[in-house]
Amino acid sequence: MSKTASMAARVPDTHLPLGVGSIDGGPPLPLCLTGNRVIRLGSLTEPGGPDLPDGVLDAPALNSPTLDPILAAGPEAWAALRSRLLELVNDPSNAEHLDAAAVATDRVTMTLPFTVADYVDFYSSLHHATNVGRIFRPQGDPLLPNWRHLPVGYHGRSASIAVSGTDVHRPCGLRMVDGAPRFGPSLELDFELEVGFVVGVGNDGAPVPTSNFADHVFGLCLVNDWSARDIQSFEYQPLGPFLGKSFHTSISPWITP
Repeated sequence: MSKTASMAARVPDTHLPLGVGSIDGGPPLPLCLTGNRVIRLGSLTEPGGPDLPDGVLDAPALNSPTLDPILAAGPEAWAALRSRLLELVNDPSNAEHLDAAAVATDRVTMTLPFTVADYVDFYSSLHHATNVGRIFRPQGDPLLPNWRHLPVGYHGRSASIAVSGTDVHRPCGLRMVDGAPRFGPSLELDFELEVGFVVGVGNDGAPVPTSNFADHVFGLCLVNDWSARDIQSFEYQPLGPFLGKSFHTSISPWITP
């Protein structure tokens, strides 16, 4: 190992996002990103490394094709996994095991990191809501009265979510052309940079106080909410987003704990 590489390996890493990817065309595996390398999470159950405490996460969970078993394990398991990853990356005595568990990012093809059972898109930015309101209601109040009193949002189509880099197919729908509705491809594609909250543990229908946020939310990811604005502007009253929003939503392959 060169001096430069040796020094880089010892730079403290506190981000350590998790994702799922295929190494050299192999099956998808849970991974952790550190610098320009990824760590196989399954290596934490192999001899010679900083093993996880008994009963936290077993080998099948850390070699699953998705992060689903990790998300379902809950906050204590998440904390234990993160602690061991920090130890693996930052403790020089683990350098040999780290080298055996890590591969360069250019050998990895990232996939959707977890199964999307459901998702809700919230309309929470005052500036964004005002700007979109000006597009849809150029002669009226851009911000409707109820916006300031409830968490405006809609349930999106979970099947539309794809990992970043996936091609986007231009949707078709009804849009106003010369004062009349016509069916055809959208001519006003748009996307919104958003933050996604990845929920790992459900609530079985019970209310969740904000103080229990960390008991349920595993981490954050970047989201691109794609929109067909001309289709959306025709259909949004009275029921809100439908075909203008249901065709594609991009998420980053890495989830920040």
